Amino acid sequence: MELNKKNEVEKAEKNSKEEMNEMINQSLEKFKKIKRGDIVKGQIMKVDEDGYLVDIKYKMEGHLPKTEKSLFSKEEGTITHTLEIGDEVYLYVTNVDEKNGNIALSRERAKYFQLWEKLNETYRKKEKINAEVIEKNSNGLIVNIGLKGFVPKSQIETKFIKDEDLDKYIGKKIDFIIIKLEKRENKVILSHRLIVEKERKVMYKKTLADLTIGQEKEGIITNITKFGAFVDIGGVEGLLHISEITWRDLKDATKLLKVGDKIKVKIIDYNKEKGKISLSIKQFSPNPWENVKEKYSIGDEVEGKVIKIKDFGAFVEIEEGLNGLLHISEMAWAYVKNPSELVSEGEVLKLRILEIEPEKKKISLGLKQLLANPWEDVKKKYPIDSVVEGKITQVTSYGANVELEAGVSGTVHLSEIDWEYVERPSAIFKKYMVLPLKVIKIDEDAHLIFLSRKRTLPNPWDDIDKFYKIDSIVKGKVIRVRDFGAFVKLDKGIEGFVPVSEIDWERINHPSEKLKKDEEYEFKVIKIDKEKLQLTLSKKRLLPDPWLEVKKKYAVGALVEGKVVNLTDFGAFVNLEENIDGLVPLSEISHKKIDNPESVLSVGEEVTALVIKLDSRRKKISLSIRRAEKEEQKRFMKEFNKKQSVDKILFKDLFGDLFTKK
Repeated sequence: MELNKKNEVEKAEKNSKEEMNEMINQSLEKFKKIKRGDIVKGQIMKVDEDGYLVDIKYKMEGHLPKTEKSLFSKEEGTITHTLEIGDEVYLYVTNVDEKNGNIALSRERAKYFQLWEKLNETYRKKEKINAEVIEKNSNGLIVNIGLKGFVPKSQIETKFIKDEDLDKYIGKKIDFIIIKLEKRENKVILSHRLIVEKERKVMYKKTLADLTIGQEKEGIITNITKFGAFVDIGGVEGLLHISEITWRDLKDATKLLKVGDKIKVKIIDYNKEKGKISLSIKQFSPNPWENVKEKYSIGDEVEGKVIKIKDFGAFVEIEEGLNGLLHISEMAWAYVKNPSELVSEGEVLKLRILEIEPEKKKISLGLKQLLANPWEDVKKKYPIDSVVEGKITQVTSYGANVELEAGVSGTVHLSEIDWEYVERPSAIFKKYMVLPLKVIKIDEDAHLIFLSRKRTLPNPWDDIDKFYKIDSIVKGKVIRVRDFGAFVKLDKGIEGFVPVSEIDWERINHPSEKLKKDEEYEFKVIKIDKEKLQLTLSKKRLLPDPWLEVKKKYAVGALVEGKVVNLTDFGAFVNLEENIDGLVPLSEISHKKIDNPESVLSVGEEVTALVIKLDSRRKKISLSIRRAEKEEQKRFMKEFNKKQSVDKILFKDLFGDLFTKK
């Protein structure tokens, strides 16, 4: 009995141990075997200086160090965890030591591998990823996608991106596509351009399908050039020409537009074959020149802004696209040297409309018309021959400009400065000098008064007869030499003139051959004209006239000998002696009719000629070779008859046999 009980007890204990072992084994089977490289979820159980004790639902806890090496940024170096008891985190199993009951964990590696797994899946599925641009470099943009991703410049937009344009992306969240993954080098290359291109293709088809002339569109300026701007109107770019931006005269589109601006445009032309779209902004408003005559009339007073200044005047904007010209002559009643003296760019003026020409797009404006006109009574205030006081405002090469009063100007010509010749007006006049002047002429149309300084001085010509007589001999200094003669300074402030023909009896090429500037010579007075204030002198008339000897030596009817020196179409020149030539006209060369002298004469040939005319005024001698032959024959016959004491011998008696033989 006792033995049976003992056996039953032992059997029960054995069954109980087996059941316990089975229960333990079943419990252990519930724990998944953890190995290096696994990512597990754990809960922080304890925090100490070394790190964290983590429950990872395993037969032993794991350990997470407080500080780890960063896998996301080389610049950061290490990262310190700030976890609290109860926090649940994903961890990477870096080492399992079951013998010693140690499991090493890493939170940084878990995040790293999870991120790369997500990036690989996104890359594989070609999904978009939204990320913030955090910085730039010389090659593109840096994006935060958990780690630093890189976007090359060429992958930012469909257009070229300048370095200075990269700044506008920093801080913005943008969609990207992953185009390259390099886990080993921790590199992710992204593209925003591919997303833009895909979206533009969809928009392009939709926009072109609905596009019609006259349609209004919202667009974004993508580029600006010298000739206008390119505008994206929904996947399609159109050209907004500079002439279609505003009715104003615009030279630089950047003054009104900039890249990235959102604008409203109108489709004004669409060429499907060439794919060209023309846009306009200005056509949202009417052309100001179409109804200009309805809005404005000649004589109207308007307000305008000076937009440009030129030498000849200023352009004034009356309203957008409607510009008028304020000519320099219409700025003031007084002389205006430069428009900038009176107006400046940006200044707003009140003006009078003088003329409107819509077909030429011209409006003439006046400023002085709104001011009192000082020329209305100028003839009463400044009568001819009156002496007035004027201020020199400008000294010029031809004289000086003078202000008599505000709006009333005059001029003193070089010839009216002094009775004596003045070479440089600045030798007499200085700017701002005030002096008495005589009014000699008024031009009301030109708004100009002609003045004289010399006529306020004693006139030396009033007593000219007392000091100078015709044929009298005077001494003077040559002060100016010109091609046509020389000017001579005489006493009493009188200036004489020597024509080139009165310098020497011989022909000269230029007066400077005989007369030198600043040298004194004697001259004969040959003419005095008090009205024209001219005194004409001669130097040659103090020299013997060689033509008197020529007239005696080469009288009409005289036979002379000379050498042919020149042949022309109209005759031959024969040199009789030094500096004396005679002309044989073509008709006087031969008894026969000839077309040119070369047929019977040659240069250098010695000839005998008859003097047929003397022109004392022109100093010319006319000769005849043809008549000289006849004259020689007559003289020969006369001389022969004298010797033979015969009254007459006929021409045929001497030369008849010759004619008979021929």
